Amino acid sequence: MRPAARHAVSLLLVTGLLSSPVIAGPSINESATRAARAAADRQPQAPITQRQRGRFFTGASIAAAGGAAIILGTTAFRTEDSTSGNAPAGAYQSCVALKTNPVYTGNDCDPLKGPNKAAVIGGAIAAAGGVALMMSATAHDSVTFGPGRLVYRHRFSF
Repeated sequence: MRPAARHAVSLLLVTGLLSSPVIAGPSINESATRAARAAADRQPQAPITQRQRGRFFTGASIAAAGGAAIILGTTAFRTEDSTSGNAPAGAYQSCVALKTNPVYTGNDCDPLKGPNKAAVIGGAIAAAGGVALMMSATAHDSVTFGPGRLVYRHRFSF
């Protein structure tokens, strides 16, 4: 396209865009007034129903149980299959094997146990599901699960 043609098309586009608010002026004002009146006439949102309240408390209890599973998986239910911190693989088994020697009988091998990965991951999934259930319980929020996605929507009303 030649520069003169580009300038002419650009000038026509600018003129059209600048003149459109002038042409549509009164109708936009009327439309905004009607929209404001319609919003003012709307009834307020219904309060949270008993079903939504039950969903909220169910989600809260599931999230709390998931959090408890995470804490227990990293403290009380530690496993011998993994190690904690910077300990090399098999450190717990080596420590237990050394206890047969009278010099190492007093060794405390429990700190070498690693977190229970199944409890930690399961607790994280349960906590996330409980939080999603809690969020879907309010009148203005919704949570949608799809293949490979999670959509959270919050509606504002003013």
